[in-house]
Amino acid sequence: MEVELSYESRVFKQLALPRREDVIRILLKSLLKHNGRVKEFGSGDQEFADELADLLNLSTVQRTFQMETIVRKEGRLKRWPAWNRLLYRAADFAAKQRLLARPKETLRLTGSREWMLTERGIDQALKILKVPIVTKQELPVVTYEVQRIKNELENAERTQNYTPVDSHKKLKTITRESLLRTRGFRQAIVQAYDYRCCICGLKVASPDSLTWEVEAAHIVPHRFFGKDDIWNGIALCHFHHWSFDVGWFTLRQDFTIEVSTKLAILPSDFGLMGNLDVLRQSVKENQTIRLPQRNVLLPHENSISWHRQNVFGHKG
Repeated sequence: MEVELSYESRVFKQLALPRREDVIRILLKSLLKHNGRVKEFGSGDQEFADELADLLNLSTVQRTFQMETIVRKEGRLKRWPAWNRLLYRAADFAAKQRLLARPKETLRLTGSREWMLTERGIDQALKILKVPIVTKQELPVVTYEVQRIKNELENAERTQNYTPVDSHKKLKTITRESLLRTRGFRQAIVQAYDYRCCICGLKVASPDSLTWEVEAAHIVPHRFFGKDDIWNGIALCHFHHWSFDVGWFTLRQDFTIEVSTKLAILPSDFGLMGNLDVLRQSVKENQTIRLPQRNVLLPHENSISWHRQNVFGHKG
């Protein structure tokens, strides 16, 4: 016996709109390029819905056809785009599969009504793109689970006697929880510094917008059991991350730079990029680094002291 289709299903079929599964695939892939989150559909922002429509090669009719229903209590005619309805249905189904977090969930977490990728969702998106899942450790994508950890890091109570070294930490098998913590740390740091190196100010993303050049650098490195805390991190470009880790410069308690005295005896052809002396010109004595706007996110004085004493070798 032939099952009668609902009004919604009949419209979708009549317009030859894409299958729900195809919409979900495009939705997950596109969320990667939007850092894992977009505004709630129907909130007045049609740009993302149009972007997906372009990727699916929808015709003008498919994009604009208005479905209609009578609101009985009010006795009025209500219209809404069939394409937007399909998009919502796809997102809702993806949320039931825990590929997405719903707007009401993200509202409690971020204060905004957004659709947000989950860890399961980002794994599925990378699988669709045939990209190794380990790649997500370097992506700027914030999943629901990572956002939760990021919130914990940013809202932790700052204490005077903070210890940046975890004396109980041991090198052990990497767990899912530790990987999430690492990504939460990275997101908290690079966002606090507006995706800029705090030394040179470099801010640049890859052409596909999936990765940023800036890195979340531990002041007390992981190899010395440094904590993944907001107070044990600064944002540095690749070059200045290396320079900081090996001790070409350190920070003072007032967040100014102290340069190694060994820089003065470095051979003149060292540190050059073409004719530009990137090491000597970009790391300047007494320069104040770029800092987060919120004081609670500033590097902790105990982390800075550890670097000065154990990496830079300054005991004063």
